[in-house]
Amino acid sequence: MKNIAILILLVLLSACKKEVTSSTETNTTANDSTVITKEDISKINYVEYGIDNKAKVTLDSWEAYNTTSRAIDALKLADFTFFKTDDEVFYTTLNDIETTTPANINSEPIKARVLILRTKLLKFREVFNLNTSTKDEKLLTLKELFQSFSFVTLQINKKFEKEAQNIIKPQEL
Repeated sequence: MKNIAILILLVLLSACKKEVTSSTETNTTANDSTVITKEDISKINYVEYGIDNKAKVTLDSWEAYNTTSRAIDALKLADFTFFKTDDEVFYTTLNDIETTTPANINSEPIKARVLILRTKLLKFREVFNLNTSTKDEKLLTLKELFQSFSFVTLQINKKFEKEAQNIIKPQEL
């Protein structure tokens, strides 16, 4: 009788252990479903504008833009370290991108695009670091971030293109 009781106890204990293991496996699978991969990022469809040669000299000297550009390029490779790093580096870059805009491109349309970029950087960081965010939410905010950075570049290119145009105004009579 004693042997039967010990045998039943061992069976019950081994059954409990299996349930704990299966619930842990379920949690791991749920966490993996929100991970963004390089393949997911490559499927994002948006128009990407490159830097015009006329704007290159100005943008090379703008450190905050270059830092943001490197972070965006890293995101395309599924490297999220810029958004996981300490807050001081992230917020310093955000402040610098607004306050250190070079004088020759410091116009209202560019300021507006930079403000949108700043907002999208903050939004992506919050969604990315929030545990309850879904993969679709993360990919949507990532697409918005890519678009906003591309639009800053487009606006800067437009500024240099407009300045390069030599429009002759008619003389007043």
